[in-house]
Amino acid sequence: MNDAAPRSARRDSVRNRERLVEAAREVFAEHGFGATLDDIARHAGLGTGTAYRNFPNKRAIAAEVLREATEQLAVDAREALEVKDPWDALVQFFERTGARQAANRGLYETLTGQGDDEVQARIWPEIVAAVTELFNRAYRAGAIRPDAAVQDIAAIFALLGPAFELSRAIDPNLWRRYLALLLDALRPANHPDLPVGPPPVESLDLILRASKRNH
Repeated sequence: MNDAAPRSARRDSVRNRERLVEAAREVFAEHGFGATLDDIARHAGLGTGTAYRNFPNKRAIAAEVLREATEQLAVDAREALEVKDPWDALVQFFERTGARQAANRGLYETLTGQGDDEVQARIWPEIVAAVTELFNRAYRAGAIRPDAAVQDIAAIFALLGPAFELSRAIDPNLWRRYLALLLDALRPANHPDLPVGPPPVESLDLILRASKRNH
């Protein structure tokens, strides 16, 4: 029995799926979640029917594309722990994360509550766990104000959103100016106490939903 035709069809199917995933990376990075599965199919040079045979909807392909990108943030945090100076380690994490968000609109939207809620529920505990040790090192070294909290990173990412938009319109590196201003507020020297405490870690999803409503 000649099974060359089925093998060829399977290879074509695998290649088409890979083309769709690569196209989705590029489309979501440039346009964010406003893009459709039809947009992705066109970018891949494939028919809409092929796209829907591989992925039932946009959320399915977005989850696959963004899984690696969001997991990389936890990797960035762990790699920052290798930096000897605790403050420099924290800055490296924020700069790497900022650079990824500036280059990838879909990643930024995911981190600020505009993507899939199930992805949100999975990625944020991983990121917070990885960043907690960065903050703890900075606390022990006196490199960060004691009333700053790990969960503040969600609001910092959200506040950088307009800076990323300005960077796309004016200067690709403009967001770095505003990140530096935000990080300076984390330093311990000569700051009055913050007027209220940080939100509880359990309310992280509320922060993200609030950001989502403002976009």
